[in-house]
Amino acid sequence: MAKTTNFYFYYTACVVNLIAFTAGLAYGLASPLLPRLNGSVDPDNNPLDPPATPSEESLIASLVSLGAIFGPLFAGLPVDQIGRKKTLLIVALPMITSFLIMAFAHSVVLFYIARLIMGVGAGSIYTILPMYLGEISEDHNRGTLGCLMSTFIASGLLFVYTVGPFVTIRSFCLMCLVPLGAFLVLFGVWAPETPQFLALKGDEEGLKGCLSKLRSVGEVDKEILRIKESLNRNRGGLRELFQSRASRKGLVITVGFMVLQQLAGINAVNSYLHTIFDATGSGLSPEISSIIIGTVQVFTTMLTSSLVDKSGRRILLLLSVIGSGVSLVSLGLYFHLKTNNFQVDTLSWLPVMSLVVFIISFNIGLGPIPWAVMAELFPPNVKSIASTFSSIVCFIGAFTITLFFPSLAEVLGMAQAFWFFATFCALGAVFIYFILPETKGKSLQEIQTLLDKNFIK
Repeated sequence: MAKTTNFYFYYTACVVNLIAFTAGLAYGLASPLLPRLNGSVDPDNNPLDPPATPSEESLIASLVSLGAIFGPLFAGLPVDQIGRKKTLLIVALPMITSFLIMAFAHSVVLFYIARLIMGVGAGSIYTILPMYLGEISEDHNRGTLGCLMSTFIASGLLFVYTVGPFVTIRSFCLMCLVPLGAFLVLFGVWAPETPQFLALKGDEEGLKGCLSKLRSVGEVDKEILRIKESLNRNRGGLRELFQSRASRKGLVITVGFMVLQQLAGINAVNSYLHTIFDATGSGLSPEISSIIIGTVQVFTTMLTSSLVDKSGRRILLLLSVIGSGVSLVSLGLYFHLKTNNFQVDTLSWLPVMSLVVFIISFNIGLGPIPWAVMAELFPPNVKSIASTFSSIVCFIGAFTITLFFPSLAEVLGMAQAFWFFATFCALGAVFIYFILPETKGKSLQEIQTLLDKNFIK
């Protein structure tokens, strides 16, 4: 198959990911937001009086993940009726509402409501966007396009870390409306619906017109035939998801990845980045350290996007869990030495280096690849149900870890909390090695055949 190189394809891939950028804003916002709300930074511009308590901070940080649990239900179930494109446009509305509420809020309850609404939008994005990207891509660039979502999310995080600590809450929230407005216009007016959805609805003319614009080759009849054959071979619905051996195996893999993502500790690190750096006592300010981490995250996800369709999914994921586990062990070691009154002045570089290695490791595999894999393991008929279920599992884990990480660190100790996450990275390496098939360069039907032959009976 000729490779896609036309401008319209790249335009679509970029403008749809503006909504991924806002998901990064949602998940990174707690890092600069909490020090302002508790009064430890710029107390004169704190919209809360009295300042937020530790328990209120924990809720503000974690309610995004609680709202995200409902996001897949909000967007995932109706997506086969109204389409991928319309659903993505609709899920921008909760994000806009949330930023507007926070820009003018003066009570902690309003911040709770705003963060919960923001979570609904973010959870919807994580569910629908991988589906959209997977369905406009081709076999040779499906992994690259799936990982591009994580690059935009990381860019949103970097924007939070770079700008958030230095402006007021109101100014920052109003700034966040700009990419959302650009998304509504640039994606809403000129981007297409996906070929699979058009085929699902029997829109022959729309299907051919869509593929003709997305592909650099003039002949798209063969791809149309493959899409239709895939739809005819696979019945839709919840029953088919569990009756099909291939779909059951795909569900085990995607749910396993979503659990592993959260138990590797990424949301604890992102939400409490400033707090972690404060606790290390290193020479770098939390703001500068966060910018370093955010920059590394952007470049690492860009690297992953360029490698995933060349080196494959399995090797990157194995390197990811091993590197993440080792860096968490070293970070825990620093806190262990510090807690037990060892001299750590000469090791002030260790926590920053450990977090940099963790971010690099996580984002060469565990961060972007599970979402890309989720988009390619299921046929179109059950993809929305499978994506919804897998995403709900992910966000339940994210909410639990974000909410209870401070308590976990207090009860076990900061060192033991990071070692807890490292243990699951080791278990993840076993899971990837024995369970995950390599899907690089394979067609969606070849992947279904591969899954159908594997061990689940």
